[in-house]
Amino acid sequence: MEPIKRVPIVQQVSDRIRTTIADGTYPPGEKLPPEMELCSALHVGRGTIREAFRLLEAQGYVEIKPGRGAFAAKPVGDDMGAVEWLIQNEKELRNAIEVRRALEPLAARRMAERGSSAEIRKLDELYECLMDALQRGDTALCGQLDEEFHSAIVAGSGNQLLQSINQQITQGMKGFRAKTFQVPQNVRNAVEPHTRIMAAIRERDGERAENEMRTHLDMVEADLQQNVTQVAGQNDR
Repeated sequence: MEPIKRVPIVQQVSDRIRTTIADGTYPPGEKLPPEMELCSALHVGRGTIREAFRLLEAQGYVEIKPGRGAFAAKPVGDDMGAVEWLIQNEKELRNAIEVRRALEPLAARRMAERGSSAEIRKLDELYECLMDALQRGDTALCGQLDEEFHSAIVAGSGNQLLQSINQQITQGMKGFRAKTFQVPQNVRNAVEPHTRIMAAIRERDGERAENEMRTHLDMVEADLQQNVTQVAGQNDR
């Protein structure tokens, strides 16, 4: 017989809120009750409610809109939450991001310096499609377009070896791209970096393109770290 486990209060609260989302009480896009109402109903403090909301946001179940409150997010769409998958594959993802950090800044510089007008136009089209998908919250399409955007930069570098290495990395990143855009925080953090990368390449500023790509990949790793540590921290309470 297994011993009784003490479940952290934040975990209990987040489980209760998640259940109301899963059972349709609060369908995707609907605003959740205010903090004080939840405090009264669950007999906990505001700090606990806020921590539960942050945990649910990291897991992809809740979207926090500044000044408006918490809303039920779109369901993750499969039997494993996005952040849970990221945690399980953390080591492999960090390895892939490390290689991307070595490869893609150089590719961005070379595309800005050497890419043809046609290649840059194609990249711009992919960028616009990606921004539209991010705005609409189409997570599956976001993953696909993000892959195409980054691969187009590597192709535009004109370096065959970079392209060969990128093909291997791309295969290993498919699962990551499918999951990372299911986390609202990661979606928000994707918009500005891609915009800055596109602007630098469009203006054929190789040094800036390289720096913007490196900054973007640093943020990708930082998002992964935050996703993992936030959930781990809540589970340790």
